[in-house]
Amino acid sequence: MRDLAGATVILTRAVADNAPLEAVLRARGAAVLELPCVAVRPLADDRVLRGALRELRGTDALVVTSRAGVDAVVRALAGAPLDAPLAVVGPATAAAARQTGLVPSFVASRPDGAMLGRELPLPRGVVLLARSDQAGDELPAILRQRGASLREVVAYRTETPTGRDLSAARALLADGEAIACFASASAVDGFIELVGDDLAAVVRPVAFGPKTAARIRARLRREPVVAASPGPRAVARAIARALGEVANGARR
Repeated sequence: MRDLAGATVILTRAVADNAPLEAVLRARGAAVLELPCVAVRPLADDRVLRGALRELRGTDALVVTSRAGVDAVVRALAGAPLDAPLAVVGPATAAAARQTGLVPSFVASRPDGAMLGRELPLPRGVVLLARSDQAGDELPAILRQRGASLREVVAYRTETPTGRDLSAARALLADGEAIACFASASAVDGFIELVGDDLAAVVRPVAFGPKTAARIRARLRREPVVAASPGPRAVARAIARALGEVANGARR
């Protein structure tokens, strides 16, 4: 099936995160333009994270919501064991954890922070939430509403990349038929910062989930196509719907 033939899709995640989706898109005939809009930076000083991890016990739980979070925890542990059960947001984060030797004891049924908050078996002790400095409030709010003894700690920083050649992305956007995929609210913000308000406003956005869709509506003032799940095939189906909407708009 090459139903995306002729389309060029802008992928806004880090290049390392794009491979599964890129393979599906290319197999369906699409060209891919990688424009990372989020950069993950390790903490210059991770003493607070290291201390929080050392204090964990078997009656606590560590919650990680991204591969970047897994990497930050592994760096902070520096070879020491993790003495608490690990809970993660979805299968991709679980796979990243297993590759480092950490074995998750709980994986949310859907890769979504709100679902993780609702489903997490609360420990008798502390829930340590290790995330980006730009992470949203929904997950901790749900955990607190459920009565969790919650501690939040910054594990890494999220920034907008600088110094990129944006000419290809700007030319594609100027044509008025560009489709871009967004996996996070931070990517939406970074995209606008990189290409500017005017060009960002003409993109046809595809969102990986409802929180990202909400940021798209707020910042781009556009209604996104929302993928049924963050999996590559579900996102490709959403892109196909977005491509159909672009084509219908051009015919009108």
